[in-house]
Amino acid sequence: MEIVTVVVQYAGGLEISEGATLDPATGIVHVSERLQQLLRECDTTESPPRLTVLDGGVRHLLIRDRAEFKRGETIALPIPRSAFPFSGFGHAWSKDQRQQFGRFMHTLAAASVVGAVGFWHATTSWTVAAVRNEAGLAFAVVILFLVGMDSMNGE
Repeated sequence: MEIVTVVVQYAGGLEISEGATLDPATGIVHVSERLQQLLRECDTTESPPRLTVLDGGVRHLLIRDRAEFKRGETIALPIPRSAFPFSGFGHAWSKDQRQQFGRFMHTLAAASVVGAVGFWHATTSWTVAAVRNEAGLAFAVVILFLVGMDSMNGE
């Protein structure tokens, strides 16, 4: 017997997560009587739920046949997408830490804008080096702003 997590998701937004046991030989998942009773109650008022079982990091469909639950086919977990290539950096932080990091990146972006404007006004002759420095500051503004937005996750 293995301990697994059963996840019940209703279209209305209700999501229930409950521990259960799995018999690996037969694929039968033994859920608690409390969860079975809750499912029977919700069947009268809700649309049919999506039942999944999380077994060692792999998500499977859970097939419900009256009082018996059986592990079904494997479901591929979606990969989070982001425009920023290093989007995994800092996502283990708390919400407050991510927000502070995003604010810091936006502060550095604003400082780069000020530096670019100051450099623009201070330059008397536009050499290749001056153009390269100005382009570098403009590039820093864009990258720092995008990193700040990505770290906040829209919060």
